[in-house]
Amino acid sequence: MLIVLSDLHFSEAASTQIGTHRFNRNLPPETFLAYFHEVNQFALANDIRRIDLVLAGDILELSRSAIWLEGDCRPYINNDEVLPGSETEKTILKIIEAIASENRVSQTLQILREIQKYFEIEVHLTYILGNHDRLANATPEIRIKVRELFGLSGGAALFNHSQLVTVEDDQPFCLVRHGHEYDSTNFSLDVRKLEAIPPGFPENVYGKSCLGDITTIEFGAALPWLFVKEYGIDQIVSSPTLMAVYQRLMEFDDVRPTTAWLSYLFSTPGVTRRQTWKIMAPCFTEIINTLSRHEAFNQTLKQSAAMNPLTHFFLMALLRSRVFGKGIPYWLIKLIMRGVSRSINLKSQVEFAKLEGLIQDEDSGCKCVISGHTHFAEVSLISAEGDDQRYYLNTGTWRNVIPATKNYEDFGRLKALTKVMVFYPIEKTPMNDGRDWAFHYLSGVSFGSHRLI
Repeated sequence: MLIVLSDLHFSEAASTQIGTHRFNRNLPPETFLAYFHEVNQFALANDIRRIDLVLAGDILELSRSAIWLEGDCRPYINNDEVLPGSETEKTILKIIEAIASENRVSQTLQILREIQKYFEIEVHLTYILGNHDRLANATPEIRIKVRELFGLSGGAALFNHSQLVTVEDDQPFCLVRHGHEYDSTNFSLDVRKLEAIPPGFPENVYGKSCLGDITTIEFGAALPWLFVKEYGIDQIVSSPTLMAVYQRLMEFDDVRPTTAWLSYLFSTPGVTRRQTWKIMAPCFTEIINTLSRHEAFNQTLKQSAAMNPLTHFFLMALLRSRVFGKGIPYWLIKLIMRGVSRSINLKSQVEFAKLEGLIQDEDSGCKCVISGHTHFAEVSLISAEGDDQRYYLNTGTWRNVIPATKNYEDFGRLKALTKVMVFYPIEKTPMNDGRDWAFHYLSGVSFGSHRLI
C-alpha cells in the first residue's frame, strides 16, 4: 500500500513570535499519530504486508524564514552555487535547526524517525523534494542533516525529486512527484513546451532558483519582518490596529487564490484601506529598494518562464531608476503583486498530468500520477480505455486555507486534510471490487475546532 503526504511545511516559529503572541502554523504531533494508527489498522484488516510512505515535497519550509533576512544571503540562489562552508550553507543549516527545535515539529520528527514503532507491518519512508525544500539538496552536509532528522539512510547522496513505484517485472504503476514541475513560477523549465513530461529531470534543472523563491522570502517573510523593524515590538503589541495588520501578513501563505493577497491585506477588520496603506507603505518601499539592488533578483526574473521579457525589462528599468526611493506608489505594488500572483499556477494540474510520458504511453502500465504543491485536493480521471482507467490525484495540504469570495471582498478560514491510500495490484482488498488496483481518497475541510473521535 502506498501512502502519500505532501506540503506539510514544517516551519520555524521563533522568528514570527512577537511579544507573547506566537504564530505557530505547525500541526500537533497527535494529528500524525492518529493518521498512522488509522493506516495501520486499515492495513491489518486488509492483510496488507507492506506500506510505502512517501513524503512528497515541501515538508521542510526552508524558503520562508525570517532568518534569511538577518544577513545578506537569500534562498533565491541555485543549488550548485551554495558552497560547503559558505554563509548560505550556514544559514540553511541554521534554519533547519530552528525548524527541528520547534516543539511540535520536534515531536513529529521523532515519530517519523521511529515510524516502524507505530506499525505492526513493514513500513518504508521516502522523502522527495519540492520547491520549498529544494535547498535540502544544496550540499552534502545539508543532506546528511536532513536525513538524520527523518531517520533516513543515504548519507550525503542527493535526494530524489520523484518516485516511480513499480510492481511485478518492474512495470511502472504510479508516479509520485511534488508537482512544482507543472508550475513555471516554481520550476526552471516550462513543461508546457514539451511533447511529453519525463518521470524526472536533471539535477541542475531542479536546483535552479525560480521566481517563486523571491516571492516567498521578499513578500512572504520580509513583509512581517520589516513591519516589526519599522514599528517595534512594544508599539505593535500595544496597538490593536498594528497587531491586526501583522496577523494578516502572517497568513499570506494560506490565502487562495493568490491573486487575492492584496485584497486580504487591505480588508483587515477594523482598519481602513487608507490606514493599511499608510502603515504598509514604508515596508513595501524597503522591499522594492532591496530588490532593485539584488542582481540575483534580476537574473531570476530573466530566467523565469513565468515572466515575459518585455515585462521583465519594464519592471527592472522602473526599479533601477530609483524614482520611488522615498516612497512607493500603491499602483506599482499592485502591478508587481498582481503579476507575480497571476503567474503562480495553483489551479487544477490534470492538464499537465495528461502530458506525462508514462500516461501517454498506453503500454506503460502506469495507472496514476500523484502530486501536491497547489494545496488543492483533486481527483481527476485522465483516460479510460475499457478497464484501463488512469487517474490524477492531488494530495492537497494539511494546513489552514483562507478562501476568498469571487469579488475578493470577504474571506473565510478552513482547515484542510487529505488522505491518499493506493493499493498495489497484488493487494486484494474489498476496495478493489474485482479490479487489479484501487485507491482510497478522503479529502475534506473543517470549520471550527470540534474533533472527530
